[in-house]
Amino acid sequence: ELHDGSRVSGTIVRDSSGYLDINVITPLTIRIGKSQVSSIEELRYPVKKNQKTEGYYIRLSTGILSGKNESGGLSSLSLHFSNGYQLRNGLGFGIGSGIEYMGVAMVPLYADLRYTPFNSRVSPYAWLKSGYGFATSDQALVYEFNPATGSKTKGGFLFSTGAGISLFTWQRTAMNMGIGYRYQKITISQDQYWWVGTAIRETVTHFNRLEVQLAFVFR
Repeated sequence: ELHDGSRVSGTIVRDSSGYLDINVITPLTIRIGKSQVSSIEELRYPVKKNQKTEGYYIRLSTGILSGKNESGGLSSLSLHFSNGYQLRNGLGFGIGSGIEYMGVAMVPLYADLRYTPFNSRVSPYAWLKSGYGFATSDQALVYEFNPATGSKTKGGFLFSTGAGISLFTWQRTAMNMGIGYRYQKITISQDQYWWVGTAIRETVTHFNRLEVQLAFVFR
């Protein structure tokens, strides 16, 4: 900024005791006497926005479901696809599905609620989803002295919540990294035949898992 109130923006390429050489437009360089300069400020670029405007989005994610059973620790992969609509205030809602393994192959179908509070390049976010997991295969159970001809596996209620960080690396595209809690109910029904008749034995398993996610969001 000069004493007369005018401003010059450019790159200082030479700073001597009496003058400054400023590259304003390559290859144009101007020379200004230091006696004319009142102050020098570093050029500040605007903060990159996450472009969280109102509109449709698609989210692709992969995750690890980790937990323990009677045999020890175990983990499995999950793949999810969701799409929805995000409001201008950062609140988004949609539906999603995917495939994962919890003893049997599962196809979850759920409603998805997300919130990204800050309009900046890096922002925290939180999610909440709930729905139903459908079993796509049957798991046979064998009980000693209780002969059975087969079993039928049913899915059940699912729930997930957690938080993470959004990195808006490209315009209208973000990478999400998050960690949360995942619950899934699975019921296995088994027909059992006794000499006095038949019976149905149901085994209900409540899966409680630590969920680690990596996702890409396209707007």
